[in-house]
Amino acid sequence: MTNRARRVVITGLGVVAPNGIGKEPFWQNLLRGSSAVDYITAFDASSYATRIAAEVRDFDPGQYLYLKSARQMWRLSQFGVASVLLAVEDAQFPNSSSRTAVCFGTTLGAVGSGAELHASSLAKGSIRNVLPMFTESLPHAMTSHIAAALRVTGPTLTVSSNCCTGLDAIQQACLLIKTAVVDSAIAGASETPVFPIIVAALSKLRLLSTRNGDPRRASRPYDRLRDGLVLGEGAGAVVLEDLHSALKRNAQIYAEVVGYAAATEPSEIRTPATTGAVLSQVIQTALQAGNLDPSCIDYVSAHGSSLPFTDLCDTIAFKMAFGPRAYRIPISSLKSMLGQAISAGSVFQAVSACLAMRDGMVPPTINQEITDPDCDLDYVPNHVRPCRIDHALVNAHGMGGNISALVLRRFAS
Repeated sequence: MTNRARRVVITGLGVVAPNGIGKEPFWQNLLRGSSAVDYITAFDASSYATRIAAEVRDFDPGQYLYLKSARQMWRLSQFGVASVLLAVEDAQFPNSSSRTAVCFGTTLGAVGSGAELHASSLAKGSIRNVLPMFTESLPHAMTSHIAAALRVTGPTLTVSSNCCTGLDAIQQACLLIKTAVVDSAIAGASETPVFPIIVAALSKLRLLSTRNGDPRRASRPYDRLRDGLVLGEGAGAVVLEDLHSALKRNAQIYAEVVGYAAATEPSEIRTPATTGAVLSQVIQTALQAGNLDPSCIDYVSAHGSSLPFTDLCDTIAFKMAFGPRAYRIPISSLKSMLGQAISAGSVFQAVSACLAMRDGMVPPTINQEITDPDCDLDYVPNHVRPCRIDHALVNAHGMGGNISALVLRRFAS
């Protein structure tokens, strides 16, 4: 252990997203405002109320994994491992050891894959597939696959907190580094929700958009015509390091993690609270953790799911947290282009915020056509915007009341 106050920085980014695999395709398509939402191809959705989603197309696990290993993993773990390997490659990270941790998460896990395999086994009157159905359904299966792929022998933690999972995994990794348990960590989340059982359940809850005739315009956070979220899938990962270690190996530093906070706004899963009070407090606490004034924030990567009540919650909270200045902060939602990837969504936001600081560009919130008078902040409508970003805030909130916020700072030695 050391008494030195440790600073944690992000040195690697890995993405498997509906709009591109790898950080640069992902980022360039965000800047173009390209929607990845289209008709579902994973199964025949013609009889469903919602027939659209943002799927990861053209993903070949064999590009990242040995074929035998890939066959042993379900799609969730394939995405997770691929995103981690991309992040490690981006960071030019040395071989891992006992001084490296893995903090990774998911919300729905392998529910969809497990349900399909179970139904197939019943239809065939066979239980030959019971072993993969058991091993791949374990909550920590993906994290174990990641640790094995990297040969990590340090702590491995599995996180599950709905849409906050990605941010919470990053925070858990930061804590391990700050307390000198490890010197580095890989954190992130993966989600594969585009399965019949999940689409049916979320449709039953009336959470999904039914704008089936125009998929690319279906996800429209903060727009008056929004009618629900669009499911997305994918995985994101970041490499985190103790600043001293990163500088010693001359690593590229995307951002420093300077603040985090989380809380719960008790509510029924089917009827989330929308007061914005708890989210506002979480934002303020995250800023206080970084010894920052609200005026420091130059950009907000918002949850913005396109659900009427959560978008309203965002808007109210931003006004409470930032006061009149809320109207002058560029705020955007990636979900307008990527859909709602649940656990992976907040990692996409963190990765995007790092790249926004690197390039001085704010990705847009597309499909902004009719202003909602209750969501009247600067949601960067439809077009990318140049902007110097020294501090970025990422926020997420999920069903059941989970709320998290992360503050990133442009690194300055």
